[in-house]
Amino acid sequence: MSQESPAKVKVPKINQVAICVHDLEQVSWNFWNILGMGPWEIYDWEFPLINERKYYGKREWGRDRISLFRAGKLQVELVQPVEGKSLYRDWLEQKGEGLHHFNFLVDDIKPVQAAMEEMGFPCIQTGYYGFTPDKRTIFSYHETTPALRILWEPVALGGQKTVKPLWVPATADPPSPARFQVKAINQVGMVVKNLEETCWNYWNLLGIGPWEVYSRTYPYFYDRKYHGKTTYSKERVAMARVGEVLFEMVQPLEGKSADLDFLNQHGEVLHYLNVPVDDLDTAAATLTEMGYPSLQSARYGKPQEKSGFSYHFIPALRAIFRVEHAGGVKDVPSTWIPRPPTSA
Repeated sequence: MSQESPAKVKVPKINQVAICVHDLEQVSWNFWNILGMGPWEIYDWEFPLINERKYYGKREWGRDRISLFRAGKLQVELVQPVEGKSLYRDWLEQKGEGLHHFNFLVDDIKPVQAAMEEMGFPCIQTGYYGFTPDKRTIFSYHETTPALRILWEPVALGGQKTVKPLWVPATADPPSPARFQVKAINQVGMVVKNLEETCWNYWNLLGIGPWEVYSRTYPYFYDRKYHGKTTYSKERVAMARVGEVLFEMVQPLEGKSADLDFLNQHGEVLHYLNVPVDDLDTAAATLTEMGYPSLQSARYGKPQEKSGFSYHFIPALRAIFRVEHAGGVKDVPSTWIPRPPTSA
């Protein structure tokens, strides 16, 4: 018999991942030109579109911009503060540009807000669009550190946006000039210092799990490279499926790695976006030729399946992209948090 999570708020799927930036329009163009992602739907995120905006519980005027694109099952959002106080401005001042938050959809925002407040996750910023009480889309950002390490945003969909967006580019004709075309993002990773504790927190507080936990080390992972040079390193990894998206945690243990570098530089936050590819060698070589060399890479599984991954930082997009070919199962010993049904 499977365990039931005691969580009062349960996240059935990750709907969106966001990147906080200084120049949203420029980064939107960068995504189109470098990875073929777009067109982007851009809104001025301010009154009269956004109403009853609150920052730490107090009415606060402000202006932001957002840009939206759906990469397969996952929506990518770019957010830029323009004027006034906001959690986006706070983030840029404290951490700089980069991956910022997840959002998930709920039927009714009020009980979710109350439950998250009760768990010790205060609401940082909230607001809505739509002009009738029964047709409002309401969003609410919650600080969940240290337990969950990142920002989470429940969203109750209701009314439609009441202004027309700007599109970047205006049409998809002509097509993107990108040599490397991203069709989907299927996984998001984060780095942590204590993997087991974080897995249990997600299970108990947001109902995310069970988590499959394994060691990413030789001989199950081989041909390890760090900035192009053969190296030894070891990490603990946990993975859980949240709707159509895989959520991965990585805890560096030994040796040099891009995961450890990121943890030392940025702390426990969202780390990378994963792009599935048919041919890892071709994808990694193309990105390297474009000026984005591999930070680290490894192979796993049977050699003939050519499974593996490679991390590439693309400064113009403010994010690390991990390209991965999963030709077969990893075939690595694993445990579970919590233990799933015996049939799993």
